[in-house]
Amino acid sequence: MLMSESKNNGNLHRRFVMRVLAPPFVALLLLSAATIWQLGNILHRQAIDGLKRSATTTAATLEREFALRETILKQSGTELFVIKSEYNSDRKQLDDNRDACRAHMQKKFTFKDAPNGVCEPFRGGFAGSNTGNLASLENEYVLLGEEMIQDQNQRINERISAFKQFFPETLALLIINDKKQPVSSAYSGIFKASTNIFQPDAESALVGSIRGKLATAEGYQLAVFAFQIPGGSVLAAYDLQNENFIRQVWESAPIDRTRTLALLLDSTGSPAYPILKDADGFKTSINELHHEPYINIPLDNVDHTVVGAPAGSSNWSVAIASPTAAVLATLRDAQLAAVVVIGLFMVGFVWVGTFFIQRTLRNIVSLVSGAMVFGSGRLDYKIALDHADGEFVRLAETMNAMAQRIFDVEKSVDEKNKEFISVATHELRAPLTAIIGHLSMFNEMYDKKLDDKAKFLIDQAYYGSARLRDLVNDMLNVARLESGRSEFALTTVPIKPVVEDVISTMAVVAKITNVTLEYKHVHEADVLADEQRLRIIINNFVSNAIKYNRPGGHVIVSHQVQDNLLVTCIEDNGLGIPEDQKAHMFEKFFRVEHEDRKSVTGTGLGMYITKEYIEQMHGKLWFESSHGTGTKFYFSLPIVSPPLRTKIKKIIKQKLARK
Repeated sequence: MLMSESKNNGNLHRRFVMRVLAPPFVALLLLSAATIWQLGNILHRQAIDGLKRSATTTAATLEREFALRETILKQSGTELFVIKSEYNSDRKQLDDNRDACRAHMQKKFTFKDAPNGVCEPFRGGFAGSNTGNLASLENEYVLLGEEMIQDQNQRINERISAFKQFFPETLALLIINDKKQPVSSAYSGIFKASTNIFQPDAESALVGSIRGKLATAEGYQLAVFAFQIPGGSVLAAYDLQNENFIRQVWESAPIDRTRTLALLLDSTGSPAYPILKDADGFKTSINELHHEPYINIPLDNVDHTVVGAPAGSSNWSVAIASPTAAVLATLRDAQLAAVVVIGLFMVGFVWVGTFFIQRTLRNIVSLVSGAMVFGSGRLDYKIALDHADGEFVRLAETMNAMAQRIFDVEKSVDEKNKEFISVATHELRAPLTAIIGHLSMFNEMYDKKLDDKAKFLIDQAYYGSARLRDLVNDMLNVARLESGRSEFALTTVPIKPVVEDVISTMAVVAKITNVTLEYKHVHEADVLADEQRLRIIINNFVSNAIKYNRPGGHVIVSHQVQDNLLVTCIEDNGLGIPEDQKAHMFEKFFRVEHEDRKSVTGTGLGMYITKEYIEQMHGKLWFESSHGTGTKFYFSLPIVSPPLRTKIKKIIKQKLARK
């Protein structure tokens, strides 16, 4: 019963948890999964946005660097072009003056009065003299030409020096006119006489700008810039590996260089700085890099997440590459932290929910258990709830009050029924005793005068009345037991004479049914009992052992001493008790139902009365039986030892003194 109730409580707990906790738990679990997924997306976007900001910032710096170079290069190219143009103009004017002065001298043999002052530039060589000859004119012309060249070279060198102060990584500077002819140039020593290397790019700049074109010459990695200027174009070639070029831009990238790499890409998508060993593996579509949030590219066999940003109008780009594992590390850490936090929250939710459910469930189980106890007939039971809510307390009080009212009503009805049974049995017993006595006397007086049919009818009336008397006596005994009016006079009773007397009485019945009675009185002792009730107990056991036996069977009564108790065994080899009916053996009006005992009569009260009598005398009753092979009934009673005997005598004296 306890195991069944515990199992039912466990099932109720599981159902309650499944119906109350499971839906919100599943909802929270799904919400948590969606939150972790969304958190992952947010953190991943933040990581990509961080890389994108670094790329955009670096690209802006690169654009400013290129814009500065363009401005200074154009300005320097224009100034150099102007210097060259002025030189060419001045030299032409000098040549024209020389030719006109020569013609004048050939005609006049003097510098004086030359038309348009054509001889004025040459007169300084003669200290203001107005006389001269053609040889002196030529010498003066050569000197003035050399001075003009020196002045031009000085101005060019000053301009180029100023340019190189800004950009010391410059390896070549070239200016051409609109006729694609070199106007001015400056090279490092290794590039001397190498104008033809840069001529095509300078010519291309006449129709379109070149910003950072990568080239290789004389073992150098170069970045070529060429722009159109008034009257021609200007070109500069920079050493990519020089720290004064774009290294400073590269180093200014706001990144964690232990985890991230900044790359400056040219218009083809190739890394311009730094130079990578695995450059071919990095080449990608610039359009893809600029139009996608990010792309994945393997570098040195490691998957990298790459974002890019264009550097203005330079056709260059900035790429920020970070190992994908590093990008996802923060994401994984955050997701792990979220999982831990959500896991703790879910555990807390389940723990708190289970706590409150168990508290509520305890109250419900107490109410259900109380209802089951009430249903079993124990209406005097009280449902007690500890720390329960008001509704449960009021429900428990209502159920207790309802059970109490039912108990009071049943008790009142039961008492009236018992009183009725007691009165009825008392009233029935007197006439039944008279009828039985008269039938017995009639049978003795007229035994020889009655024919067989009349004698049969008289015997049937006699036996029927005797059975009715036994039923009335049993019901009266039951009524007394249940009403508490049965008084037991517990005294020291030697069990052997009682058993022998019962066996002697039942010997005639046993002989008629061909059953052998045997009494093994070894271990017999004095017991604490009511002698009259003890006689009834043994009589019921022996009577049933004979009644439910077979012809030729046997009944054995024996004793054993166990822990100051006398255990009496009544054993038979009769019909036995079916397994499915053993649990009802000591219930009122219960009789074993089976084909092998249909002819056996009885009231079904004998075993119930026997059990009550034994327990009233502080004993216990049990049995062992196998259907078809026999039954052993055991009952124990306290053995009266000398100390107990003295105590009993003292109690009896006290009762007599009260009377």
